[in-house]
Amino acid sequence: MTDQRSGSRVAIWLRFWFFPVSLNQLALLRVGVGLILLYTLFVYSFDLDAHFSASGWSNLAALGELDPWSWHFSVLDWFPNPFWLWCVHLLAILTAMAFLIGILPLWSAALSLVILISYGHSNPAVLVGLDSLLLTALFYLALLPSGRALGLMAPPAAPTPLGGSLPEEDRVPWPGLPLRLIQIHLCLIYFFSGLANMDPDWLAGVDFWHPRLLETGLPLARDTLWLQARWSGLLAYGAILFCLFLPVFVWLDRFRYWVLGLAVAAHLAMGVIWGKLPQNLLMIVLLLSFVRPHHVDLLVERVGELLGLDEG
Repeated sequence: MTDQRSGSRVAIWLRFWFFPVSLNQLALLRVGVGLILLYTLFVYSFDLDAHFSASGWSNLAALGELDPWSWHFSVLDWFPNPFWLWCVHLLAILTAMAFLIGILPLWSAALSLVILISYGHSNPAVLVGLDSLLLTALFYLALLPSGRALGLMAPPAAPTPLGGSLPEEDRVPWPGLPLRLIQIHLCLIYFFSGLANMDPDWLAGVDFWHPRLLETGLPLARDTLWLQARWSGLLAYGAILFCLFLPVFVWLDRFRYWVLGLAVAAHLAMGVIWGKLPQNLLMIVLLLSFVRPHHVDLLVERVGELLGLDEG
């Protein structure tokens, strides 16, 4: 009896880490992350020489003096000439496009990860929250077979793009481990974000009407001054509680989609008001990892029917 109980516990533990994953779900994650990756590289194209060339304003020697134990390896150091720097940047864009459309996604994701790390090591001053989140997403997607659906190099046995639900044999269990790690990583991000927001400025609602927000010139930023008088404190406490309790309720089937819906609405609102739409869109893309695989397949099938891509 004891052996049976221990065996069942081990089986439950293994099923938690290794669970069937929809190939369509992995492909949608690849497409969403690939689009944000292309946007990031497009933004890097502005003032590329000033930010990342050897003659730019970044000073790696000074950074080394401030932090002598940090690792500043960057492939950009091999190409000090601005011409070759642009060649590497063009390679990064082509690699991101290959990852987006599903051409060798494992290799293209790994190469994009190395290039993004090189950008960050070359000039850490340009890094923002989007870059860290993008590096995390690429690391996990490099471990997933995200090119077996909705990609140009998808095998013939794989489902056609937007062409219906996946059969059981196409729901492979081993990618469940990296996908589960994505879910746990997101929960940690939300939880520590809630803890970080428990400061006097946030609790007082100052971040909703801070002058630095108004300086961005966003139309909605000027209209949020009314939050100072009435709802800023309520929204601040609500945001903290939401970040702290999302890692709990998102694992409960009864509350999962309610929590995900609130998270999507919150990220869209924050992205528009704070002017950080790409970062919040990437969070929404990663939240797709919490959706049940058969629900993703059903959604893809319905979209395929609406677009008429399942005919013939």
